[in-house]
This record gives sequence, C-alpha cells and structure tokens, in this order.
Amino acid sequence: MSTLGASIKALCFNPITTAKEAILYSLALVFILSSCASKDSLDCNLPLQHQWVNSTQIIDDIRILTSVEFAGRKTGSDGATLSQNYLVQRFTDLGLQPWQTAFKVPFTYKYQFSQQQGVNIVGTIPSRTPSNRWRVITAHYDHLGQQGMRTFHGADDNASGIAGLLAIAEQWQTTGLAEVNLMLVATDAEEQGLYGSYGLVEQIQAHSEMQIELAMNLDMIGHPSRPRAIYIEGEQNFAHFEQIKTDLTNKHQLCIRLSYAKNSSTGIKRMNWLKASDHYPFHKAGIPWIYFGVPPHNQYHTVDDTIDTLKIDFLASVTEMAYSFISQPQIEINPQ
Repeated sequence: MSTLGASIKALCFNPITTAKEAILYSLALVFILSSCASKDSLDCNLPLQHQWVNSTQIIDDIRILTSVEFAGRKTGSDGATLSQNYLVQRFTDLGLQPWQTAFKVPFTYKYQFSQQQGVNIVGTIPSRTPSNRWRVITAHYDHLGQQGMRTFHGADDNASGIAGLLAIAEQWQTTGLAEVNLMLVATDAEEQGLYGSYGLVEQIQAHSEMQIELAMNLDMIGHPSRPRAIYIEGEQNFAHFEQIKTDLTNKHQLCIRLSYAKNSSTGIKRMNWLKASDHYPFHKAGIPWIYFGVPPHNQYHTVDDTIDTLKIDFLASVTEMAYSFISQPQIEINPQ
C-alpha cells in the first residue's frame, strides 16, 4: 500500500478523541493533499504545443542529414564531408560567426591503434555587450555509416539533436542573453568514443579568458518513450534544480524524467548516462553540464532509425525547453 493509502486509512478508521488529535489529523490531511498537489500531475500523453520552432525547417534538416547521399555520416567518410559542408552553409545562413578562422575545426585522436582526424563545426553568437561569459551547446552529427548494403541513417541519433541546435541558434539571435556568448558545436567522432567533444574541451581550455558557465548536450531528442517524456541528466550540477524542473514542465507542458530506470536481478537501478555522450568530457574538465535525451529504443543503432519514426512535435517541444534552460539569465551552480 502506498504512503497516501496508509495515511487515509489511519484517518478513516482511528477515532479522533481530543482537540489535539483533531489538529494533528487536520495538519496531516493538509500535508497529504499538498504532497499530492506537488507531484507531477501532468498527463504526459497530452498533445504537445510549441511556440517558435519551425517544424518545416526541422524536418528539412533531418531529411537532408539522413539522405542516401550522406550515407550514415560516418567519421572520415564522404558522407561526413557532405554533412560538414551542409552544416557550414546552415551556420552561415543563420549568421553565426566562426570561433576560429573557419567553421570547420579539426582535431586528432587515436582510434584502433592509428592516428585519426575528425572535424567539429563550431559557430558562435557573440554577446551584444562585451563579456567573457560563455555557454556551449553540443550535438554530434556523426553516425555509424554503412555496413555492406545497409545504411544507418541516424535520424534520432543524432540528426534530431543537430536540428534542435540549429533552431536554438536562430532563436538566440532575437531573444538570447545580451551579456552571454553562445557557442554552438556540431561534434564529430562521438560514436567512436566522444573524441570530438574531447577535442573541443581541450581547445576551450587553451583559452583561459573564456568563462564557461555551462554546456548543454542534445543527443537523441526525437523519439519519446511511453509515457512520453524527455530525460535529463546533470541535475546535480545545479542548485534549486527541482524548482527549475517544475518551471520548465509548467511552461512547456512536457514531462521530465531525471533518470532512466532499468530492471536487474537486484531490483530497479538508475542507468548511468554520465559517460553516454558528449557531456562527459565537460564533466571531466569540471565544467557544469546538462544532457537532454531519450532512452535507447528499438530503432537505436539500426537501419530503422529514420525520419518517419520521429515525433517532430516532441522534438520541437524539447528544443524549446532546452532553449528555456540555456537562456536563464543566472544559473546557480553547485560546487564541484
């Protein structure tokens, strides 16, 4: 029996004999009712609404990135080069500025006993008033490529995150924080071991003047589970996160889950998503981070991860929620 059920049973079947007991029972009832009201009562399956995301552009971005010509966007492939060129053009059209001399920022890493090179696409939106404050958004554009005659298109993993990043880039330029610089990074070689994010963090650390307030990672945000919800990791980095969570839920009418539980022989456990995606190198560097994503689903890392399996209204709602988080004027960080 639940705690609520036990409390109601006590109220119903234990007679009240004194004024003190009456007061205590009244207080208990108020506590029970207020506890109920504070629970997440949002119906996670209600129709979703979004305000400013252009769904047509979201679909166009995903359709192009998952097209046959892009061949699964495997790092180092011709499809990866096509992806890079497309993202450079989108960054240019959106009015972003290169962080360095060009949007394409190469990095090297060791993989399978050989030296490899990847390419991150890095754009910035400078603050409108002089500032060293920076916030970073990452989403990896690489995927698994082709195996024989099979193409792994990677619509949710992670064309969805890229589409969200591009939408946020457009919105920030009209409603973003005037005193904060925003860096937007389409990372490479995530599938091989988060190498693009490691390269990015190393390059950022070489610029001691940059005050990185937080990094947000978008990875798989288009294929909700049931009940429909977006999963967030990194809540431990932020003070008053429960209030932030409540505010985001109320504003966007989208359910939030803080972890993904799985069954095991010893009961229910939390899945540790700390090392799951590009937020982990930021964690290792001591930079506060937040991760938006969904649990692995039946289409994850299969040829069936295609655009027709995505829920575009969900993706749009998650994008607007992520924007609300990253655009908070002040975010109190918990000590590392």
